[in-house]
Formats: sequence, structure tokens, C-alpha cells
Amino acid sequence: MLLVVVWSIFPIYYIVISAFKMPRNIFAYPPKIFPSEFTTVNFLELFKNWSSFPTALANSLIVTLAAVLLTVAVSLLAGFAYSRFSGKLVKNSAIFLLVIRMFPPIIISIPLYPVLNSMNKTVDPRAVLVLLYSAFEVAIMTWIFKTAFDRIPRELEEAALVDGCTQFQSFVRILIPLVAPTAVAVSILVGIYSWNEYIFAFLFTSSGSQTTPVLIAEMMGGLTGPSWGQVFAASVLQMIPMIFFLLIIQRFIVSGLMGGSLKG
Repeated sequence: MLLVVVWSIFPIYYIVISAFKMPRNIFAYPPKIFPSEFTTVNFLELFKNWSSFPTALANSLIVTLAAVLLTVAVSLLAGFAYSRFSGKLVKNSAIFLLVIRMFPPIIISIPLYPVLNSMNKTVDPRAVLVLLYSAFEVAIMTWIFKTAFDRIPRELEEAALVDGCTQFQSFVRILIPLVAPTAVAVSILVGIYSWNEYIFAFLFTSSGSQTTPVLIAEMMGGLTGPSWGQVFAASVLQMIPMIFFLLIIQRFIVSGLMGGSLKG
């Protein structure tokens, strides 16, 4: 496990220390794991040469949060419906969701491009990204919620109905708290996907609505070659919001495990 952790952490550590190195020392040989000199010049140059970076970071935050909320809301209700209702139409539509999810994004984006490109003139490109991310993720997240609902005994709902709850009150007070850990896991998966997604963001955003992955890719494609110090600085700043998001939301996984049964 220690080897796996080191293997996973080392690239992140390399990005962070490189962001605080002088540009001439980033690829110096032999490399220094613990540099003796730290500087913030790369961050200053980033905001000086790429003044649109804060806007791109804000766009990523807006798109990610909206996509997480929309996907969780839709897949939560859909997962409940697939778990508690049966029928040929329900079963076939559930399989159809999985079939759609098997298509890679680039195949779907080709026929969507002319339609969404014309919509960008009247619709905010960030709203287009939110719909695309949610549509692409809601299929597998619905199945995750369905599995979570399948594990909850129906006797809990029946007991709540006997105690005077309506079907809606049983869903809100009993089932939702019990699937709260699943909702947290879904939020993390959708959040990471939306935060790092590049293809849709590259195709369907303009200069004012770019997200950070698109802007960082643009930084690496300059005519004079990438300024690696600024690229590493931008990568560090892009990681910080997602790290805070994971730290904040992971504590709800344990707290929601028994919440529903206790309230019941």
C-alpha cells in the first residue's frame, strides 16, 4: 500500500515543487527532490501573462457545482424509480442507459457540434456544458443509486407508512438519509469528471467561458513552447478547489450511514 501511495503522490508532489522553483531549475539535472530555493515568480507570471485564468477557474467551479447538483438530483430519483418499480419498459430503459454510456464522448460530440454551436449564440456555453456532463454521467450514476436503493429493505418504508408518513415523506426522511453515502460518492465522481473534462469544454466554449483544462492546454500549445513554471503554477491552483471539495464532502460518508434508520 505504501508503494501505491508513493506512486500516486509523487506526480502531484513534483508538480507542486516545480511550481515553486525558478523556471531554469525545473528540469535541472540531477533533479532535486527537496529544492533549496523557493519562489512565487511562476504564480506572478501566470496572472500577468494569463489574466483570463481566474475567469477560467470560476467557470470550472460554476460548471462543476451545477453538474454535480443536477446529476445527483436526476439520478437519485431515477435510481429510486428503477429500484421500486418493475416492468418491461422500465427494464429496457435501464439497459438503454448503459448502452448510451458505452459511447465515447468524441463520437457523441461530432453530431452534437453543429447543434450546440448554434445554441451557443443564445445559450450560455456553461449551461451547455452542465447539460452535457449531466447527460453523460446520469446513466451510470442512476445504476449506482439503484443498487443503493435495492439494498434498503422495503420493510423500512412500510413501517414509515404505518406510522403515518406519506410516500414522499418516507422517501425524504428514510430513504434519502440512508443513501446519503452513495450521494456523496456520486458527487465525488461527477465532480472529478466535470472538473477535469476537456473534450466537451474545448469544443463548446468560447474565450470568455473557457474552463481551466482548456486554458492550461492552450498554455502548453504556444508558438514558443510552454512556460513550464506557469503551467505547473496553474496546475497547482487548479488542484486546490477539488482537494478542498473532497476534504469537505468525505466526512458526510460516515455521518449518513445510519441517519435514516435513526430518524425512522
